Amino acid sequence: YDKRPNVRLHVGGRNEWREDAAWPPKNVKYKPFYLSKKTSGSVNSINDGSLTTDAPKTNGGSTSYDYPDPGWKLGTVGFGPFGPDPARGVVTFTTAPLEKDLEIAGPIILELQASSTCSDTDFVVKLSDQQPQSKGDRTKGLQPAFNVVSKGWLRASHREKDEKNSTKQRPFYTHTNPQPIEPGEIYTYEIEVMPCAHRFKAGHRIRLEIVNGDSPLTDSLFTHQYLYYKVGTDTFWHNAKNVSRLLLPVVPAK
Repeated sequence: YDKRPNVRLHVGGRNEWREDAAWPPKNVKYKPFYLSKKTSGSVNSINDGSLTTDAPKTNGGSTSYDYPDPGWKLGTVGFGPFGPDPARGVVTFTTAPLEKDLEIAGPIILELQASSTCSDTDFVVKLSDQQPQSKGDRTKGLQPAFNVVSKGWLRASHREKDEKNSTKQRPFYTHTNPQPIEPGEIYTYEIEVMPCAHRFKAGHRIRLEIVNGDSPLTDSLFTHQYLYYKVGTDTFWHNAKNVSRLLLPVVPAK
């Protein structure tokens, strides 16, 4: 029993169990993916933005969305020509097709620069593995197939951290001193996306979704009621002055 490795983890995307001496693996290197207004051309969403490894050098602008979206039917899920469409009514940022496999293992953090017209708002974040799609299906208006890899949640008023217990990659929220936000003011939010291990295969894309709610259609275990008072506009900033980025724990290729 004592000779067994300290960690046994499941790597999604390849359905593999692996043993390691530590969690996260000691050879992990964090790689930033920056939110960008550049169109990815891969998914029908509110904005179809991009995730890029290049930091914004000029005014990268911002992305805003109004809520509740009139297209939402159950929580934040809309319906397309072929039924429920989770991506249609949310904000997305997606990479270009990966040139080679990319494996992650460990805590994930989204550093988000955001403002709101309200005194409080919610951030529901999903990290997904978006599969390749044929041009024919894209032309038909079909959404690409995807698998949700991990999720994260944060209410803006609960952004206060316990600095003593927080680490660079894992914020520890106190949840004891809710502080309203000033409408229109830009705040920095460190949103924890649940730790995981996953391999994104070459040709696939990494997709980040952000919205202020969820749906029992797609989040049955962690769904939240979308309440009547959640009416407003949230803006995500991604420019040289206000940088928003997703930090992924990348395992070096062997």
